[in-house]
Amino acid sequence: MKIQILTAFLALAVSSVASARQFTLVKGSGYAIEPLYGYETVYRSSPSPHIATRAMYGVRLSAGVDLLSGEAEYSRASDTETFSSAPEKIYHEDENYKLGIRSTYRFNQYFFSSARLGAQATKGFEESTSSGVTTRKEKDLKYNPYAGAQVGLKLGVFSVNLSATMVFRDYSDLSKNDVQHTLSFGVGY
Repeated sequence: MKIQILTAFLALAVSSVASARQFTLVKGSGYAIEPLYGYETVYRSSPSPHIATRAMYGVRLSAGVDLLSGEAEYSRASDTETFSSAPEKIYHEDENYKLGIRSTYRFNQYFFSSARLGAQATKGFEESTSSGVTTRKEKDLKYNPYAGAQVGLKLGVFSVNLSATMVFRDYSDLSKNDVQHTLSFGVGY
């Protein structure tokens, strides 16, 4: 299923590059499609408070002008933690949906930087195994604000981007917030 989604996405991205100029409505406006890969650091409160780091992947779509663009992002992350006492194993899987805005500053025709902010919806589940018995618990849908920064290199219609984004879950203790670091390869005008 994942390979089918990625194949469909790549076919869409390649075909959209060929016809991208038709969709550019205003001079200076455009769009970008970015497959994402990275890691995120998340706070866990059980079985004891700790930080977990896990791989993530997804896709980001942005459209607009440099001064103000809209963005939508989907990402997925999962990890398994093993403990010496009960529960012996906990598997976490989360899907994140972001909707926000970004503003881009171009240093020259190659290098750029962006600031972004918006809201993230997260849903997922947790499976814990204790004495051979596995229990699955669906996590409640949660909404949290996010803010981040991105730097990139643009070569024609292609770009390479590095970004860091913080998802604010607890304003009183910033160590309990999620931090996502991503590498993405964009295509678009």
